[in-house]
Amino acid sequence: MHRLVLVLAVLAMSLAPSGLAQAQLGGPNVPTPLTEPPPPPPVDSDLDDEGLSSLQQMLIFAAAALVLTAVAFVIVRDAKRRAPTDTPERKSGAAAPGPRAAAPRGGAGAVADPSASAVRARERQRAKRAKAKAKAARQQRKRNRPH
Repeated sequence: MHRLVLVLAVLAMSLAPSGLAQAQLGGPNVPTPLTEPPPPPPVDSDLDDEGLSSLQQMLIFAAAALVLTAVAFVIVRDAKRRAPTDTPERKSGAAAPGPRAAAPRGGAGAVADPSASAVRARERQRAKRAKAKAKAARQQRKRNRPH
């Protein structure tokens, strides 16, 4: 008999929580909430934003062209400063060769301006010496390498 009372008590207790849970989850007899959520704000359908005006576009392109021109100017100016000259520099630091006045050289009306073939011959000799010097430096570096 005690067992029967105990089983009935457990059964009654197990059914009670399910009814409470159904009421909390919104069973068939649950009333509607007292407050309703506010309606969403109206959407502005007047979207007349046309982007940039033609004046603004022209100003942007003009500014870009100005920046590109300034960059090109700086690059060209620097390149002209660093470009090698056509005439070789003198070791003594004298002025660059230019048109010279005719001056007698040892008599008989000799001209101080050398002929083009003499200038080319001197340049070939300088190039030969520079090439030989570079070759000697390479060979010396090769000999100095650790083995």
